[in-house]
Amino acid sequence: MAPQFEEFILNRKADRRWSGSYEQNLHFFDNYCASRFPDKDSLCNEMLDWCRERPTENGNSCRYRISVVVNFVRYANRRGWSDVVPPTAPNNCPSTYIPHAFSYNEIVSIFEGIDAHVIKAVKCQKTKVNCLNALELPVYFRLLYSTGMRTNEARWLERSDVNLNDGIIDINHSKGLDQHRVALHPSMSNLLRIYDERMAEVMPNRKHFFPDRNDNVHRPHWAAYHFRLVWCKISDEHAHIYDLRSHYAVQNVTKWRGLGYDIHQKLLFLSRSMGHRDLSSTYGYFNLTPNLTEKIRSCCEESFNSLLPNLPDYEQEKYR
Repeated sequence: MAPQFEEFILNRKADRRWSGSYEQNLHFFDNYCASRFPDKDSLCNEMLDWCRERPTENGNSCRYRISVVVNFVRYANRRGWSDVVPPTAPNNCPSTYIPHAFSYNEIVSIFEGIDAHVIKAVKCQKTKVNCLNALELPVYFRLLYSTGMRTNEARWLERSDVNLNDGIIDINHSKGLDQHRVALHPSMSNLLRIYDERMAEVMPNRKHFFPDRNDNVHRPHWAAYHFRLVWCKISDEHAHIYDLRSHYAVQNVTKWRGLGYDIHQKLLFLSRSMGHRDLSSTYGYFNLTPNLTEKIRSCCEESFNSLLPNLPDYEQEKYR
């Protein structure tokens, strides 16, 4: 089924709905089909046993693993390659993860820690990778903190997406076809300008804003690995680099004063800047905002409860 797989992949890439995890899981499914059904040249129901939930999985991890196969079966049916019924994914389990609430001192320690970490690595071994990390990681971390961008959005940035003259970033590569813009704080614009000049000396014709040594996009674990090395020296509490996005949302909401009709406008701006599809995802951050939740509830208990959902699904594993 290689030609069918390849056509499906090209179709998903054209829709910007392809990722490394999709490719990996489709590869595993392909190996399974090749080993169990070597004489088959089209889909059959027995192949979909690979999609059954395993004892080591929960509903979410199984959905994550088989989603590419579900989409492939649907595509194959539309193309007339098969009439197999797509597998049913387990019910989605609500996320119970609560993002870490960084204190001011912890944020300062993260930036100081990552700066010291990359400088030490260069002094120990001056490789191209270490030199690039010394330029990129301090800026990458500060960009996440100051814009609330998803970690994958920052990794996938191309130079053409960043307008350093106007201080605007176009997020063209995000969740599927979602696109939005981010307005930079002047201090962040200035930092990116300096960074771009330094990177131009090292990699003058690079395509990506934060490239690896081959001018490709960094792997998902690139920044997360260095975050863990720094964070373990700061605190024993559990935290992810993606929690900087939650921190950005909470800090914005917490600063709002004098609640009135303009709160919807503020939420709309925040929602669009963070790339949420609808306001319900932004409302979820109210659960993490100290004092503000109770203040709103005391003013409009019934309507507040009707519109405020649980925390939005945590995106780190799927979209990191």
